[in-house]
Amino acid sequence: MAKSLNKKLLWGIGIALIIAAFAAGYYYASHSHGFQTPTLTTTADTLTLPALPLHSQDVVFTKKYIGYVKPIYEAKIQPFINGFIDKVFVKGGQYVRKGDLLLLLEQDLYKAQLAAANADILKAKANLTNAQLYYDRLNKAGNKAVSPTDLDNAKAQFLTAKAQLEQAVANYQSAEVNYKYTIIRSPIDGIVGNISLTPGNYVSPASEPLLSIIQYNPLRVVFSITDKEYLNELKNGRPFAQDTISLQLPDGSAFPNYGIFKYADNAINKSTNSVAVYADFKNIGKTLVPNAYVSVLLKQTFKNTVLISKDLLSMERDGNYIFIIRNSKLLKEKVNVIASENTDFIVENSFQKGDFILTIKPQAEFFKKNIIPQDTSEHKNPAKDGEKS
Repeated sequence: MAKSLNKKLLWGIGIALIIAAFAAGYYYASHSHGFQTPTLTTTADTLTLPALPLHSQDVVFTKKYIGYVKPIYEAKIQPFINGFIDKVFVKGGQYVRKGDLLLLLEQDLYKAQLAAANADILKAKANLTNAQLYYDRLNKAGNKAVSPTDLDNAKAQFLTAKAQLEQAVANYQSAEVNYKYTIIRSPIDGIVGNISLTPGNYVSPASEPLLSIIQYNPLRVVFSITDKEYLNELKNGRPFAQDTISLQLPDGSAFPNYGIFKYADNAINKSTNSVAVYADFKNIGKTLVPNAYVSVLLKQTFKNTVLISKDLLSMERDGNYIFIIRNSKLLKEKVNVIASENTDFIVENSFQKGDFILTIKPQAEFFKKNIIPQDTSEHKNPAKDGEKS
């Protein structure tokens, strides 16, 4: 009999300790984590519901986009004149600097044309000298010794010779330009692409490009953001001024250099409602390769925002809502979602000081009839109702 009483006593003490531990844990959670149980007065009863205070904070958030790499400068080498290739000075994959010699076209024809143009200049100069001397002589003789017709003819011959000299000089300059085009140099610093040219190949301006040169450092990465994200960036002043742009390579490793925002496209893509964004990266070591796909990591800081658990947000046709407790009343509050992060939404802080978010979703008709006010027009613009949290 005594043993039975002892067992019952021990069981009672154990149950009491469990209840006490549970109560202590609940008390600790409610005070250390801000868990509240506000009392709500309804038309039918007084309820106590679990809730958490709404706090504004600056949230650091990273978004991931798919981007592709493109060169900032790419030169496709095209001949300006017709001719045969005489020499090839570069190979595929070779690094060249601006002004380095790439190709040489046969020059004999263009040297001859340049020499002929120079001869025409000498001839035109001689004709001009003779015409000017003859005109000056008749002009000094006066009207008594020379007829007006002869004087006019001499003047016309002088002006014609002067024009012929100017034409000869222009022809020489044109021949000189063509001669210089037989020497093809690199217009930029970069890497030479594949070359399949050999001496003796005939080329012309109508031919395919002879070779291409791509600048490898820096390179540009293009990615797209939604029109809403772009508008959010504009609210902060210059887009991406407070953001960090980094890359993740196809093998999962991080690219060592951060990007610099250059500009956004001047139009929205109609099919995707997105805006192309262009950022430049230093590419020392040629890790980035043009036309490669990379992951763009955009680290943003959202100021004065509130984190809301995704489980507590209701997505409806006319917007997104949460249930909050304000002044002992339960309200259905519309919120503007800025971004999504793991289990939380980042929303704009449109709340008042002292607002709580209900940590359960009220679905029963009892909540709709007895707690949620039917006319919430006074809460449509909470920013004017009181101080923000």
